[in-house]
Amino acid sequence: MILASRKTLLEVGMCVDLAICGSSLLFGSAIFHRALWQMDALLLPHPVRQILLIVALCFCWHYSLVSAGAYKSYRSLGIKAQIRAILKASTLLSGWAFMWLVLSRPETPILPTTLAIEVLVFWAASTFLILLSRAFGRVLTHYLRRRGRNLRNLLIVGTNSRAVVIADQLLADQDFGYHLVGFVDDRWHYADAPQHYKDLLIGQTGDTLRLLRSLELDEVVIALPIASQYQLTERIVVWCKQQGIPVRHESSLFSNLVRTPLDTSASPNLITLHDAAQDPLAIVSKRLVDLTLSAIALIVLSPVLAVVALLVRYTSEGPVLFKQERLGLGKRRFWIFKFRTMVIDAEARMKEVEHLNQSKGPTFKLLHDPRVTPIGRFLRKTSLDELPQLFNVFLGDMSLVGPRPLPKRDYEGFNEDWHRRRFSVKPGITCLWQVNGRSSIGFDQWMQLDMDYIDRWSFWLDLKILAQTIPAILKGSGAM
Repeated sequence: MILASRKTLLEVGMCVDLAICGSSLLFGSAIFHRALWQMDALLLPHPVRQILLIVALCFCWHYSLVSAGAYKSYRSLGIKAQIRAILKASTLLSGWAFMWLVLSRPETPILPTTLAIEVLVFWAASTFLILLSRAFGRVLTHYLRRRGRNLRNLLIVGTNSRAVVIADQLLADQDFGYHLVGFVDDRWHYADAPQHYKDLLIGQTGDTLRLLRSLELDEVVIALPIASQYQLTERIVVWCKQQGIPVRHESSLFSNLVRTPLDTSASPNLITLHDAAQDPLAIVSKRLVDLTLSAIALIVLSPVLAVVALLVRYTSEGPVLFKQERLGLGKRRFWIFKFRTMVIDAEARMKEVEHLNQSKGPTFKLLHDPRVTPIGRFLRKTSLDELPQLFNVFLGDMSLVGPRPLPKRDYEGFNEDWHRRRFSVKPGITCLWQVNGRSSIGFDQWMQLDMDYIDRWSFWLDLKILAQTIPAILKGSGAM
């Protein structure tokens, strides 16, 4: 997953670099008022030729950046090496810009002095902006990581010297984005390991399944000796696969089987045994859609939010909003927001109605719950109580579409590990369960719908579910 995320970041960075080069070329041309940015100047009198030249220029720029080493990892070489590579790349970029300026308008030749100044301006602007983008990315990443944001929780199974080397490599640079939750082994095998690693021995190998079920994990690395621990390694891979947790193994044990060298610049020498995570580019795109649509919805629906808030406030005693701790991506806990639909002491009265539960699974469902207020029953029927979850989507704890977030109480009632795979994606406001009957669907079928969504996820499926949500709400089927 880390390698895939790095690949996505590189692809975004490449697009940013091309945009910087294009802007720098326009800036150099604007100095002499040649209006290079206007369509008639750019495409006429030979539009096909000009478009082909633009495509060729972008390709040459991209090749120059790659060949100069602008996208290599410089964690081991230092920032000076990266600056040298970008200076080298900018010189190559300027050469291609010079050729494009000459070939793009043969009918109106540019004066040599003008051409030289434009190329010099392009070189200075592109170099400065590319360096600035790298510095901004590094500072932003370090800022977020130092505050515990965007970190991947890691569990290492094994305590030999290889496990310590892996931990050192992953934690040495914040760019990797790992947080080490702990080690698992029957005893600490590598005597020379640092004490702070020894203090992170959180369980024995027999506790592995329990830890996988209870900890907030994004990735597992196995560093066990494959010869003597093959069966345990196999079981751990199966457990991780069932729960949707990526698992990797130290690759030197398989060096004779690997024909091509592994990319060790982005992470230690690890091979992936299982990783069913979504493509990082798709995750970024989904997040951008969630952020945009939730912001628009909050603005458009603000009058509705205000009216519902007033109704809740003046029809029953208690706060307008109800918040509860739920489990999200990687079993991370977050506070979910809803309009309050129950009396103020609903949680304290849970034991009074728990025996009336109409759900066959660990979740609690009661059609005529006496704790629900009159206005709350209407809000539940129309799903208006869910609207504050748009704030959860905007903040990034939830998505518009995804498995419904569950309370810790419900999660503790899970008796199948495959149910836990729902935590491999962000929870959502609506989902297949929401549009297929909600509370009228049994728990196992509900979980299977979540697995079906995870396996078949696409933007089209999200759009389809969003389109089906409104008719389902209006119909009110399965609402409690």
